[in-house]
Amino acid sequence: MKLLTNRFAGLLTALWVVVVLVLTLTPAQEMPRTPEWKLLSFDTAAHAGVFAVLAGLAWLWARRRVRRPAGWVLLGCIAFGALIEVLQYAMQLGRYAEWTDLLSDTIGAALVLAGASLAGRRSRRLPALALAWLLLPSPARAQATEPDLARARRTIAELASPKMRGRGYVQQGEHRAAAYLRGRLRQLGLAPLAPDYTQPFTLDVNTFPGKMKLALAKQNLVPGHDFIAASESAPQPLAQRYRLVPLDTLVFSDTATVRRYSTGLRGSVPGIKSLPWVIGYLPNAWVMRARDEARLSTLPPALQQFFAKNGPRLVLAPKLTASLTSEKVPQVRLEILASRWATIPPATTAIIQLDAQLLHNYQTQNLAAIIRGSAQPDSFLVVSAHYDHLGMMGKHTYFPGANDNASGVALLLELAAHYARPENRPACSVVFLLFGAEEAGLVGSSYFVRHPLVPLASIKFLLNLDLLGTGEEGATVVNGRVYEKAFARLTALNEAHHYLPRLTARGRAANSDHFPFSEAGVPAFFLYTRGGSLAYHDVNDRPAALSLAGFAGAFGLARDFLDGLGAR
Repeated sequence: MKLLTNRFAGLLTALWVVVVLVLTLTPAQEMPRTPEWKLLSFDTAAHAGVFAVLAGLAWLWARRRVRRPAGWVLLGCIAFGALIEVLQYAMQLGRYAEWTDLLSDTIGAALVLAGASLAGRRSRRLPALALAWLLLPSPARAQATEPDLARARRTIAELASPKMRGRGYVQQGEHRAAAYLRGRLRQLGLAPLAPDYTQPFTLDVNTFPGKMKLALAKQNLVPGHDFIAASESAPQPLAQRYRLVPLDTLVFSDTATVRRYSTGLRGSVPGIKSLPWVIGYLPNAWVMRARDEARLSTLPPALQQFFAKNGPRLVLAPKLTASLTSEKVPQVRLEILASRWATIPPATTAIIQLDAQLLHNYQTQNLAAIIRGSAQPDSFLVVSAHYDHLGMMGKHTYFPGANDNASGVALLLELAAHYARPENRPACSVVFLLFGAEEAGLVGSSYFVRHPLVPLASIKFLLNLDLLGTGEEGATVVNGRVYEKAFARLTALNEAHHYLPRLTARGRAANSDHFPFSEAGVPAFFLYTRGGSLAYHDVNDRPAALSLAGFAGAFGLARDFLDGLGAR
């Protein structure tokens, strides 16, 4: 103790501050793998221990310089700990600004200072305080092994916000989302698997970026809520009034009606897009129910062609479900909510205007990041989710896509945050893929399979996350009946830990981004939750509608499944 004069204590304190800064500001990817303890996490003990040493050295320096040195040193340690958390967040090191770390710092410093203050009294309280700290449940460990639901909700809210423009191809919506997600990947400290995390590709897609009007009986219907444009619809650049002509459903069953339509078609006047027996001073718009539209393919080819090219088609649908396509037909096609149609006074005419633009070779992107494995860096587990959605319909209506698939992206980022922590560094490499253009037909994932950034043969398993904002009724695993042993492991984990109320297997299905991989021979599951909100591909798929009832359970199930495959 004689060597620890005030001068040496001050020097050692300064050196220890430098050591702490180096340790805490090292990027997460460069940190060695740390042990995982059961009683408390290594991270908790490390924070408490480091600040205990700092507080002890600072107290030795300050005890004869200031009154009440313990109080001043404790305040200094708290301020220093807070500064570290701010720097970790601001410098995007893959580390976290966490109150639990600051709490550990404070408790470690407080225990040493309490011991120093009470040492002269031979207090028996110090061992009890230390033991109480060791036995406390570790908040840091809880945060390391459970998803941050508040952060997940913020992720969903951000991706589903109006400024993302529905994450589609109008007003650069999907580029806005990609820029946000690149920032999140950098913040987590994940290494890029492609330059700036980006794998570019192109697609053709039909969009509706401008004016969109449907007026019936002097009522202007609201895009997205009352009606939508069919994904393949042609434009109607100028507002045009049409005569409404209900489709005679006898055309599907009555020979005389078929003959009447066919006769009218043969006798139609060139250049007039209507049958002679319904010709008036206005062009016609055909009104039909959704189930009758599906039956048009059973008509004679000549009639099919006529209904496909002559006059707009207004389809009464029980639910408005939007989609995307790479094609455009010659006809304006609108879908009207049947329940809304029933509230409109009988109308004989409609005013229609629609801006539709088929974009060719539109450049978009996948995003790809990786956490290199500590033991098997050339063996890969893949976690995927698509970040795109349906975009906008008209100038003001956008599709939020909270469940589809901001929820899956949020879960992917929570898993990335888990494995990015030094104590959770995986043994084999974990790749995180955020696909674009899933809604346009699995375009991004198909492109990745054709141009893989890691060898497909080296992928041990792919877990695709989509539609994970509910969970009241459990979850379904597509390909569960294809990879039965892997599904049995999932089921065993779920039964052991009660993550989700129920786990159901489905067979092969081309309904999300797992499909191109499994078709290429990569074992893959698609996990989605069930129950809760029924909003899907509509304007009601908003963050407030999501319960996230199965989010934490899906996280635990996915984490344990990946760990069992070699992530830990």
